[in-house]
Parts: sequence; structure tokens; C-alpha cells
Amino acid sequence: MSTVSNGKRWATTYPEMGTGPVAIEPCVSPAYFELERERVFRRVWLNVGRVEEAPNIGDYFVRDVAVCRTSILVVRGKDGQLRGFHNMCSHRGNKLAWDNSGHCRGALTCKFHGWAYDTQGRLMSVPDEENFFDFKREEHGLTPVALDTWQGFIFINLDPKPKETLRQYLGGVADHLDGFPFDKLSVGYAYKSELNCNWKIAVDSQQEAYHAVWLHRRPGQDSFSWPENPYLHALDIKFFGPHRMISLPGNKKHKPTPVEGLAHRFGWTIKRQDLGFLDHKQLPLGVNPARSDDWFFDIYLIFPNLWIALLDGAYQTHNFWPLAADRMYQEIRMYVTQPHTVGERFAMEYAKCFNRDIWLEDFSTLESTQEVLGSGAKSHFLLQDEEILLRHFYKTLEQHVSA
Repeated sequence: MSTVSNGKRWATTYPEMGTGPVAIEPCVSPAYFELERERVFRRVWLNVGRVEEAPNIGDYFVRDVAVCRTSILVVRGKDGQLRGFHNMCSHRGNKLAWDNSGHCRGALTCKFHGWAYDTQGRLMSVPDEENFFDFKREEHGLTPVALDTWQGFIFINLDPKPKETLRQYLGGVADHLDGFPFDKLSVGYAYKSELNCNWKIAVDSQQEAYHAVWLHRRPGQDSFSWPENPYLHALDIKFFGPHRMISLPGNKKHKPTPVEGLAHRFGWTIKRQDLGFLDHKQLPLGVNPARSDDWFFDIYLIFPNLWIALLDGAYQTHNFWPLAADRMYQEIRMYVTQPHTVGERFAMEYAKCFNRDIWLEDFSTLESTQEVLGSGAKSHFLLQDEEILLRHFYKTLEQHVSA
């Protein structure tokens, strides 16, 4: 039975979000971008990866955080602990690790002058060390950054003294999602792209379903619109401090295409999720919170730039990284169970192509939108009730940049 209803219910539920237009200026202003850099990205917890990216002692990976003008090195030390450092040699600032990921047996060595550091960031050796002045090796290790994990997600905080722990920052999101089996899913595929648009324009494309019936008409067919819910109204919407979520339904009477039907015979395909991966009698509090029979997936947006979609049998992540007021970089990853048969592999490849087409459609509008936003012809966005997550996003952002 559907739990979707019509009417301006979200404005009634969350009157503090308001109903007025939302200013465009934050999406085009270089000055506002600089405020975001200093008062948001340098101060809050940022997701930089998953624990599966460095599972063994000596494994490491690098994340360039251009918005904060730094590169971050995440390495698993001899004690098994993950640590984060600025990826910068203490000698003359050379980037220490140049590969996106790798393994070091005992030391990370700068290729410029051979300074070597252990996996705990300590400076271990310096060629011609006696020729330095008043030099104490123990004072010149790698510069650490705060690092913590939640459900296998790795977060860093570039504030030298973070105002709150990661768990405190996540708040209700962590409480609602504890118990989701993230650890039973591994990366199936990933996409990366750079777009000539403000990062918030890209985020906005992924935090409402109002666009789905129009933009995704071809690949979605009847998945996103049906007589009982023609505009894909949400099942539930919740806010958790700076974070937010939307729970979306799907058309249970969807008629698959021949190729899609073939994929459905063999395994999980986004639109076929009836394989019993989740125990729907014991779901985490935040998965299908409305407990609707029409549930399709949930989207959680962890401020400022992490997007997580939870499905029965998979989850997806988007990381939206600002580069400039009109340029951004994104990483998209899909985590699924490993296929064990040719048929399951075919089903996964079908899902991969389906998702790719959806994302290409989502992002096809963004660069042209950015171009015309700069004209000044319009000063505000007009948002309807189902777009209330955008209101929350811009209100939260303004609270941070004004702090």
C-alpha cells in the first residue's frame, strides 16, 4: 500500500524552512566561494574514502582536496590504525605520495631529496642530516590531520582543533543508519568527472525527485511516474542538524524492457531488489523510515558534500568537490555484492549502464545552467514543496558562512 500523499506537506512539517525564493548569488559569487572554503570545508568533517581502500598495514591512498589547497595522505600504520596527514614533505614541501594509492613496506620516501617517513608519520631518515642546522628529526614528521571512521567511511577534519567528534557531527544520521550492512558490499564500479558548474548546482540535481519524470523519461520508462504518484512525491523527508534525507518510492508495476527483463532473471539491477539482501523486518531506523511497501531507495546528504543512496542490495556515493565558483569535481561509486556467475555479472553490467545513463542525464543540464545563472537575468530560484531539501541546504550553508 502506498504511503505517498499530495499537498504541501513538507512546508507544514518543517515551517522553519520557509516558502520563499532562494538566492542565486551563492552559486555564482567568487567571494561566497572563498567563504565556503574557509568557513565550511576547512572546519567540518569531510569524507575522503572507505576503509576498503587501505585494508592492510602499509596500504595508503591520496585524496586531493583542492578547495582547501591541500592533498591528504591516508595510511594504515604498523599498529593497524588509519591516520591522515598532509601529503607534504617537511623539507621543502614536495608532495610525498604521487600515486593515487599504493603500499609501502616500511617507509614513504620523498622522491625529491629522499627524506623517509614511517607509516605513523615520523621522520625516519634524512640524507646528509649532519649538514642541517639545529635539526631535531622528531620535530619534523608529517603534519597530521584529524581522522575518524564511521561505518567504514573515512572522514578528515582540517581544523587543527575540531569543534566536535565525528560521531557528534553526524548526530542523528549515525543513529538512524547504524546497522546498515555497508561492510558486506564492495565497489562494483566508479565514475569521475569535472564539470564547469558550481558544486551546489550539482548537489541540487541529486536532492530532489521533481525532475525525474521529465529528465529520465527515456531510461526510466514508467519507473518514476505512475498514476498513483505521477510526480514522484517522496515517502519521507527528515533533517538531522546540517544533514538531510529523502526517501523515495518506485513503481512496483514497472514493465521492464526485454534486455532489462533478461538482467532481472540473473540478479540485482537497481529496479529489481527482491533478492532478500535486507531483512525488512529488522531494518535500521533510517532505512525506509516510512516502512512503505512502495519503497525504492533513500538518499542521505551529509553536509557539505557527501551523498549516500541506500538500496536493497547496494549503496551509492557521490562526493562533490568544489574547485572554483564555477567549477567542480565529482566522484561516484556504486557498492554491490560481488558477482559469482556470468549471469550475475551481466545483471551488474546492466545496472552499471542504467546508472551511467541516469547520471549523464542528471549532469547534462548543469554546465548550461551555470552559464545562464551568471547573466543576472534572474536573482532567485523558485522552489516547490518537494524541493525542500534545497532550502535546508542553502539555509545550512548560510549559517556556516555567516558564523
